[in-house]
Amino acid sequence: MSEMSTDYLRGELDRLDLMIHREILRLRAVYQLSLDEFRGLYVSDQQVDSLLREDQTAPEVMDPASLTARAEHLHLENLKHLSEDSPWFALQREFDLTPCEMDVVLLALAVEIHPKYETLYAYLNNDVTRKWPTCDLALRLFAPDYEAQMRLRELLLPQSRLFSGGLLNSVPPAPDRKAWLSAGFLIAPELYCYLMQFTGAPGTSSEFIVRITTRNSLEDLPVSTNLRQRLSHVPEILVKTCRCGENPLLVLVGRYGMPAEQIAQALCGQLQTELLFFSFEKARASQEFPRKVVQSLLLEQRLTGAGIYITECGAFFGAEGQPTAEAHALITMLAGAKSPVFLAFEPHTRWRELLRGTRKLVLEVEDPDFEERRNLWKQFGNTLVPDSVASDLANRFVLNPGQIRDAVAMARDHHYLHEGSNGFLTAEELFDSARSQSDQNLGKLAARIRGAHTWKDLVLPPTTLRQLKEISSAIQFRHQVYSGWGFDQRLVSGRGLKILFSGSAGTGKTMTAGIIARDLGLDLYKIDLSGIVSKFIGETEKNLDRIFHAAQSGNAILFFDEADALFGKRSEVKDAHDRYANIEVAYLLQKMEDHDGVVILATNLSKNLDEAFSRRMHYVVEFPVPNTVHREMLWRGMFPPQAPVSEDVDFKFLAEQFSLAGGDIRNIVLSAAFLAAKDGTAIHMRHLVPALGRLMVKKGKAPSPTEFKQYHAWLASGE
Repeated sequence: MSEMSTDYLRGELDRLDLMIHREILRLRAVYQLSLDEFRGLYVSDQQVDSLLREDQTAPEVMDPASLTARAEHLHLENLKHLSEDSPWFALQREFDLTPCEMDVVLLALAVEIHPKYETLYAYLNNDVTRKWPTCDLALRLFAPDYEAQMRLRELLLPQSRLFSGGLLNSVPPAPDRKAWLSAGFLIAPELYCYLMQFTGAPGTSSEFIVRITTRNSLEDLPVSTNLRQRLSHVPEILVKTCRCGENPLLVLVGRYGMPAEQIAQALCGQLQTELLFFSFEKARASQEFPRKVVQSLLLEQRLTGAGIYITECGAFFGAEGQPTAEAHALITMLAGAKSPVFLAFEPHTRWRELLRGTRKLVLEVEDPDFEERRNLWKQFGNTLVPDSVASDLANRFVLNPGQIRDAVAMARDHHYLHEGSNGFLTAEELFDSARSQSDQNLGKLAARIRGAHTWKDLVLPPTTLRQLKEISSAIQFRHQVYSGWGFDQRLVSGRGLKILFSGSAGTGKTMTAGIIARDLGLDLYKIDLSGIVSKFIGETEKNLDRIFHAAQSGNAILFFDEADALFGKRSEVKDAHDRYANIEVAYLLQKMEDHDGVVILATNLSKNLDEAFSRRMHYVVEFPVPNTVHREMLWRGMFPPQAPVSEDVDFKFLAEQFSLAGGDIRNIVLSAAFLAAKDGTAIHMRHLVPALGRLMVKKGKAPSPTEFKQYHAWLASGE
């Protein structure tokens, strides 16, 4: 505390002692307090007199009128020590308090300054258990006549600014004392710390608050140039709106990991104020929430002029995503804050519903583009991330600054644990950590495909294979083309890639999707249509929205197998079912159009797809039924190197005689392997032929001697 403020407080306490002394003299003039054996139970006149004489400035005169005059003179002298930067002056100005209200604050503060006031207040309250100031005591000390008492009574009502503003906390009267005059009050811990100029905050909300001294600058923020430009105007807007008393809530909308906290610190740094981090999740568990806790928060914010950043805003919403009653109450109270209040939401939350009718300034925090992501990988990785790897990571993963920082930290910890602190982080470590930062919510809506195949395992015509590798390259470098080369400015819809794989069952569509994902280090999720399509109106759309949002957050490739079941042609509307089915298709078309990620559709019947989907495909790949040469390659490639294969297996015969797709060949080989394992021998032709025959029967075709020729007799061994 400054020397001038200390002198002022010491002088005001001396004045309070004079007024207390005066009140004691008045009471003793009415009756002999010491002769009343119940007066204060055990606080005697001698004890009170000794407490008043502790201070060397205690008066020798015993006349109430002289004490009043001396107190008034002392107050005028004390005001000379009160500068404009004093917390007392700032308190009176901020809350527009009258001199009488300032005296009430002093009365409450005195208990925290010296324990003697508890004894004096108990003595004057005629109850040793009531060691705090009461409304009756304040009236006796500070209201010399009837008119002054009426004015002060109004200032001490529960709805007055002293109590509604949180400056004073009420102490309810005892059960046997219902009168308002018996009610006591205590100074708010936040106000006590402020007046004493302590740095701590042992208040009601202290366990939910972290105080940050802002040092960030706008230039250091890992955000786009456009957003930084918009942020530079915010301090000027806040200054203007503060003058009008209409401060808007500052709403930051972006994916998890956006630099929302850094933005709040930078803006408060521009305003030259501190920032209070308020934990909504912890405060919600408090019995006092929301009124008492938020009142204490707003009091500290108002006293210090600090900004407020609400953490864990996801807790504003219930299990179904709707805003909770506690969240609405909090927003209502925060809307009256005089300093900036920051709220950070993810785009998919119903924050608009929560803030409806509230003045707000919304700032969309977009994901960094390719160049910014590459710089962030290098910045957070320091010298541990090679430039080439940083470019690959920026290309393949759309992560924001927070996620990139966490990914580098995770990779560094893994590297130090296994390799020590030497050398670069490996690409594998960085890619694994980048994947771990992606949103894992897709696992609830789809099945992740973990393929072990590579390009050399694909048996396809050269033109098809070449087209697939072009697709892989397009996925790998799409961010460079869109962001780095500016093609995104020429696009009306999303910046994603939509790919259609068309071909008969078993021709390698799923396997190819897995190879592309593995080659790029991305996750591949196969969408379970049974979990998406719902008979309830609107549920299918909700499920689709969750899938596309999770895929965007998780940097995953979406794979819709048998897509014609969901992406089918819209039909003529004959009933309500047709109308809602068409709505689902139209909604899916819109989500596909806006999605910035990669979507692969696989269908056996491309003609059944709605034409609107077909037109929007960037690539369409036909997977033909393999010819004889490719079938022989498939037959040979289905057997792992360690599998025991007999020399009597006639691969050429199998390829020439039976027109099968790769999926069918895989099933036959696997079935034959089980038969051979049962016999305890290598895999022979006598195991393959029965497995092949059963497959034909399953497809509705009876095996004939013409097809199996010399191996026809072995068909019976499988029966």
